[in-house]
Amino acid sequence: MSYLRHWKLPRSPFTIGPNGRGMFTGGTTEEAMARSEFLVEQGKRLGLVIGPSGVGKTTFLKHFCKTRNSRAPRENLWIINLRCAVGGLLAKRILSAMDPCQDTRWSEENCWSRINDHLFAESAIGHRTVLVLDNVHDVNDDVYQAISQLWATQIPWCMFLSVDDDSIVNLPRWILDQCELKIELPSWDLGQTADYFDFALHQVGGNCEIFNGQAITRIQEMSEGIPRKIVQISELALVAGAVRKSEKVTSELVEQVCDEFTLSVGGKFPLIWQDQRLNAG
Repeated sequence: MSYLRHWKLPRSPFTIGPNGRGMFTGGTTEEAMARSEFLVEQGKRLGLVIGPSGVGKTTFLKHFCKTRNSRAPRENLWIINLRCAVGGLLAKRILSAMDPCQDTRWSEENCWSRINDHLFAESAIGHRTVLVLDNVHDVNDDVYQAISQLWATQIPWCMFLSVDDDSIVNLPRWILDQCELKIELPSWDLGQTADYFDFALHQVGGNCEIFNGQAITRIQEMSEGIPRKIVQISELALVAGAVRKSEKVTSELVEQVCDEFTLSVGGKFPLIWQDQRLNAG
């Protein structure tokens, strides 16, 4: 018997579908959306999306791009993941995002030339470009130099850069000086965590009492309010509760899960499980 059948759930309440289904947009996410939309609509050029690792910056940015694409047909939004990128790859990744049919085997210089041509062509017909560069903290100086040259072009576009909050001090000075708006995604407090559980269980038709109040409080404490860790602990607690045939997830069960699986929460446990979701089958 799968753990989902035990809890009478059709699917995991903590999984975000490819179409954005299951995306929790309450609390600090709503404020971040409002600030992001202000940056674009007021013609600003550079914004920083800041938050601790695991808080959901990538998920938020994908949701923002999807929302803007549906509302603003005269905007082109592209999100490029810069994780482990080097200078020569940045142009290829941007060109591939802008036009998947483009041949990215060209030289870096040719890629930049085609990017500029594309941007000027879009600008000429009144389309505004929004470029979202994710995981900027995970790049080298060559990439920062390429971003600087890209930002300095005379095209009226907007650029978002996402960075872990503990890495912001390592950003080039020009980024901090030119940033017009900081969009912060802090860790969740207990109220936002409780709202998330209500949302997650309700959207799959589950019993909102599966996790009692003490369990939610303990999950928030042990995860330090980091959504990725909240999901990891909660999924494991559902599995463990199903194995034990528990009627509810309690704070004691949460603590047992963290002890038994030695999950990395708040730096107190070594990490042995890194998969984002357990198999629901």
